[in-house]
Amino acid sequence: MSNQADVASDISPRSTSNSKSVRTPAFSEFSWIWVGLILLFAVSAVVAPGTMTRGSILAMLPFAGILAIVATGQTLVIQQRGLDMSAIGMVSLAGVVMARTGFGLDSIVLAVIFTVCVGAIIGIVNGTLVSQFAITPLVATLAVNALLIGGVRSLTGAVPVNVPIIMQTISHAQFIGLPANVLFAFAFVVTAWFITRKTAIGRRFVAVGVNPRAAEAAGVRVLQYRIGAYVASAVCFSAAGMLLAGFIGSASQTSGNDYLLPAIAAVVVGGTPFTGGKGSVIASAVAALFMAQLGQLVLALGAGPAVQLLVQACAILLATTVRHLPTAVRTFRKNA
Repeated sequence: MSNQADVASDISPRSTSNSKSVRTPAFSEFSWIWVGLILLFAVSAVVAPGTMTRGSILAMLPFAGILAIVATGQTLVIQQRGLDMSAIGMVSLAGVVMARTGFGLDSIVLAVIFTVCVGAIIGIVNGTLVSQFAITPLVATLAVNALLIGGVRSLTGAVPVNVPIIMQTISHAQFIGLPANVLFAFAFVVTAWFITRKTAIGRRFVAVGVNPRAAEAAGVRVLQYRIGAYVASAVCFSAAGMLLAGFIGSASQTSGNDYLLPAIAAVVVGGTPFTGGKGSVIASAVAALFMAQLGQLVLALGAGPAVQLLVQACAILLATTVRHLPTAVRTFRKNA
């Protein structure tokens, strides 16, 4: 097992150590979001100072934390050259399952454990469809999402379900002045960062994303890591769904509607490419904060839903352009 870790840890560096010019843009890709976040807060302070008050920020942070958890799961899947479109159904289902089992079992702990297990099983289904049956991730996860939404409708009868008071208390709690949802998001992001960056499992995970064939030739069990990515994303979606349901006090089939495209946008804005391998859950989490504040700024300016989507699209386009600008400039200078 240790030999596999040593061999797999060499696969990723080989693809990026041929020239220093490959590693520098990678760092720049993940650091641009910090610059963008600072600029966004500066613009918000000037254009809509009401969004920068303590009350406004505390109202935005819980939703930013939930989005960061969803973006963390999406980042792990994208690092494996996949995409999980079942976020809407998973977030909605997790809230409903937690609420129903919380009242049924009279234990929020058992309800959380059961919900996470349900999420993990759905993740296995997604991963198996994509990895074992070679179904396109977009198609496979959209199909599963449709099944999940149907399941939620059957469980709720299209009527919102109340959430146990203890879960509402947890979601609304604050510690050292920060909302609990932010602290939960911090725990998820740090855990994912540590595993992917500081462990042998993480090195093999990155190696599979960079070059699955080379990783398999080195003895890495590629299938396990690909399925594992979808399991991890489903667990993240489940946690986000439970926290969201607790925060708003109810769970319904529409709870997860706002956590698919913004999460994917956060991953893209954070700098994680769809080519697999390299990625940063920290950058995705920061981008989630960026997207949440951007949405609050747009709302403060009186824009409607259509304008909000347009702003999100422009943010993705701008982030992609800026991220590749240094490489484009170097290429232009080289050819000039």
